[in-house]
Amino acid sequence: MKKTTFILSILAFLFISISGISQTEKELYAQGLKYKKQVNNKKMLVTFKKLVELKPENVDYLSHLSFSFSKVGANLEEEATQLKYYAKAKSLAAKAKELDDNHSFAHYTYALALARENENASSKTKISNAKEIQKECDKALALNPNEAGAYHIMGRWHRTFAGFGKTKTALVNTFFGGKPEGGTYADAVSNLKKAIKLEPWYMLHTYELAVTYHEMGKDDLAKEFVKKAMKLPQTYEDAKKCYKKCEALLKELE
Repeated sequence: MKKTTFILSILAFLFISISGISQTEKELYAQGLKYKKQVNNKKMLVTFKKLVELKPENVDYLSHLSFSFSKVGANLEEEATQLKYYAKAKSLAAKAKELDDNHSFAHYTYALALARENENASSKTKISNAKEIQKECDKALALNPNEAGAYHIMGRWHRTFAGFGKTKTALVNTFFGGKPEGGTYADAVSNLKKAIKLEPWYMLHTYELAVTYHEMGKDDLAKEFVKKAMKLPQTYEDAKKCYKKCEALLKELE
C-alpha cells in the first residue's frame, strides 16, 4: 500500500512539473505575440529565441524568430551587423519552410529576410532575388490572404520594377527572360493599399504609399499620405524611425 502511494505521489509530482513547463511555454508564446502586436521587436526576439530553444522544430516559433531578426536588424546602424541578422532570419525561415511548406508565415518571413538583404544589395543581386521574393509572397498570400507584410513587400517589389531604367530593364530580361508580370506603379499602389487596409496603424505602409505616389509624379497624393502617416501612433521604435523619413519626404514635397 505504501509503495503504491509513493508511486502515485511521484506520478502526481511529474504531472505537475510537466504541466508547469507547458504553462510556461504557453505564457511565453502569448508574451511573444503580445510583443509582436506592440512592435516591441527586441523583446519579441528574446522571447521567441527562448521558445525555439524549448522546441527547435516548432514552425511557428522558428518563423516568428526569423521575423524578429529581420525587424531588429532593420533598426541597426552597422550594415555588416544588419546582414548577419538577415542571414539568420533567412536560415530560420528556410528551416520552418522545410518542416512545413504550408505554413504561410514561414513563407512570408523568408521573403522578408530576402527583401531586407536586397536593401543593401547591388542591382544585379536585387533582380536575381526578386523572382524568389515574388514566389514566396505569392505562396504566403495564397495560404493567408490577410498577411499585410506580404502585400507591403510586393508593393515595394512592383515599385522597384516600375522605376527601372533601360540598363536595369536589360538585367531584368536576363534573369526573368522578359519583364515579370506586373511591375507597375498601379500594382505597387494596389498592394500597399491592401497592407494599409489590414494594418491601418502601421506607419511604414502609409509612408511607402506616399513614396510611391512621389515616384509617380503625383505629389499632391504623396503629400496627403505622408501627412496621414505622420498622424499615426509613434509608440514603437519602427514608427519613430519612419516618422523621420516622413519629415524628410514632406520637406522635399514642399
